Amino acid sequence: MAALDVGTTKIACLIGELDAEGNLARLAGMGHVPAKGMHKGVVVDLEDASKSIKASLEEAEQAAGYKVHEVFVGVAGAHVVSMNRKVSITNPNEDHRVTRAEREALLKKLKQVQVSRDLQLIHALPREYTLDGQDGIRRPVGMWAEKIEMSGHLVFGAINSIQNLVEAVAQAGLATEDIVLEPLASSEACLDDQELKSGVILVDIGGGTTDVAMFAHGRLVHTAVLPVGGNHITKDISVGLKVPLESAEYIKLKHGHAQSHLVEDIEMAKVPIAVAGGSEGRTVTFSKKFLSRVIEARVAEIFTMVLKQAQDSGYLSSIAAGMVITGGSSQLEGICGLATDVAKLPARLGVPRTGSGAVDIPSNPVYATAVGLLLYGGRHIFLRGPSQPPEVSTPTVGLWSEVLAKVKGWFGKSGKA
Repeated sequence: MAALDVGTTKIACLIGELDAEGNLARLAGMGHVPAKGMHKGVVVDLEDASKSIKASLEEAEQAAGYKVHEVFVGVAGAHVVSMNRKVSITNPNEDHRVTRAEREALLKKLKQVQVSRDLQLIHALPREYTLDGQDGIRRPVGMWAEKIEMSGHLVFGAINSIQNLVEAVAQAGLATEDIVLEPLASSEACLDDQELKSGVILVDIGGGTTDVAMFAHGRLVHTAVLPVGGNHITKDISVGLKVPLESAEYIKLKHGHAQSHLVEDIEMAKVPIAVAGGSEGRTVTFSKKFLSRVIEARVAEIFTMVLKQAQDSGYLSSIAAGMVITGGSSQLEGICGLATDVAKLPARLGVPRTGSGAVDIPSNPVYATAVGLLLYGGRHIFLRGPSQPPEVSTPTVGLWSEVLAKVKGWFGKSGKA
């Protein structure tokens, strides 16, 4: 199976092999190319985006030694919105025993919410059930109750943005198996069960956006996509040091630090700057203290925005495990320390891990979303089986059902073929 992380600055395609139980057994191939035609997580040039996707796919296929035809695709961007909702029904069964039919009726009712016509449902994620006032129920099927309630998390995306992404994938020669919210995918690869139960905030800092996913009591309770990311740090450096963006990116990765108080005032750095047109380049000399202050200001702004999201969600008091920071910009030295200073929460770096003993998994936060898509997709394929849709009695039912109908529905809703 294959996973595709279409980001603002890079496109990563991973091809994985699954074992008999749907676990990721081995990373067979990997493609990683610069992204073109993308801006803040959305397609802005269809032709360029599809060419970049195709280049990443071909690189992964060459490494794996075989071709793939379907792919799980991550979606992000400021167009993504979410909400929490609670619905209830009266048990129609004479003996008041809860069956799958009641669970499905609640899920259907959860999805029936009025939103802008420009939005399309991506995920409907049941969080917990309440049976006759008793909350905290995870698996209601087989229990008894007269009144059944379901609380859940709904994720929506702009239909046109998703259609453009699916079309770019199609022009690269791939069918979209499913669309997955990127922070949800990243959480699959970076969070462990204890963190999920204790309450944790996943912060995925990409090039154009920062994805946020909050978990409490083992369930997703809040998601957000912030319109600021690593590219903004690079632009700040470019302006502050008067260097091209390409040089600013190199300086950020080579000399950057997110905590200025840990950098000595006397530390200096020299970096050669290439000049377009083949003329003689120049050398820029700068204070590492100044550089770190430029970086710190922008990164602190990102974590301030993350903290506000957590406060507005109402679940900040349930976060005991702190923050897990992943994505390309998470590699900045001192970033976890700054996160702790701003949010007053413990923070650690989130690197991809599978828990299944899979080999060849890249231990680089850049690939957190792509690895998470493989884990998500593996479970999806295993639960679906060779011909029958899954009958899942856990609160993950909203993740796997009606995949083809969902993707086709995005096009049918606006009358596009």
